[in-house]
Amino acid sequence: MLDLRRLRYFVTVADELHFGRAAERLHIAQPPLTRHIASLESELGMRLFERSTRAVTLTPEGAQFLEHARQVIDAADHAEASAQRLAQGTAGRLAIGYTSSIPMSPAFSALVRGFSGEAPEVALTFREVAGTAQPGQIAAGVLDIAFGWAAPDHADDVDNADDTDNAIAQWTVAREPLVAAVPASSEHAARAAIAFESIAHECFIAWPTGQGSALNTALHRLCAQAGVEPRLGPRASQVAALVALVAAGQGVAIVPAFAASLRMADVAYVPLIDAPVLEQTITWRTQDPSRCALRFAAFARAATGVSPDIRIGNIIS
Repeated sequence: MLDLRRLRYFVTVADELHFGRAAERLHIAQPPLTRHIASLESELGMRLFERSTRAVTLTPEGAQFLEHARQVIDAADHAEASAQRLAQGTAGRLAIGYTSSIPMSPAFSALVRGFSGEAPEVALTFREVAGTAQPGQIAAGVLDIAFGWAAPDHADDVDNADDTDNAIAQWTVAREPLVAAVPASSEHAARAAIAFESIAHECFIAWPTGQGSALNTALHRLCAQAGVEPRLGPRASQVAALVALVAAGQGVAIVPAFAASLRMADVAYVPLIDAPVLEQTITWRTQDPSRCALRFAAFARAATGVSPDIRIGNIIS
């Protein structure tokens, strides 16, 4: 197999047509350069240069071989550069999972857009995945990064995390207060803010049982604090559907504040006094993570600076 270093030496001499100048460019002494060219010629079984006391010229065979040598070197340089980008996580593939409400959040769009601008050679794929299924898919390598929701006190459960959870790092990228989505015709709609107790006995539109939504968790906590059992009405698995059911007069809903971007004439969004806050998180594998995942995590940490540290824990949304 041809020595790539010798091919580079040959191309440099062919460019200069002078062994001394070529040696200077290559930062080696001239005698070793001459020996390397002679070894290459011996290996190829043909002369590459005609040498005289006054000039160095390419032989006809050398001129033809030069074209092939340049192609090999260009391909090697391209492969090396590609490998470096892969190693740095600026090229490759990244599978991103998200819960159904995440794409509405400003943090999600800002991070994905910003990362694509920084690493345009990373091919992104997206998949909606329930929060309860995200840890397993991250650990199994189906997903590289997952966006989900967690309650502010989720780090208290770290000691109880199972082996799957311990293989996952989590970083908070945004904190989102909760608001009440109420019918525009209700007595609550015109208020600047309300206490949860004032709507605790309303019929609540919630997420389907078993999906593990952080919004359902927050709703049950609020009801427990108010000393009531939640009165549950219709179920919906999309924030837009929750709001649409509120507009249809089927109850009220507890939603992230960004849901107010869904402007419906029959719905009002009212801040909750001492509103609970959900944490929007990203997670990734700590055991054999992809380079692109590490790059995305580093980008998100630099862009948000929300978490005081990286936590290992479970996702509840």
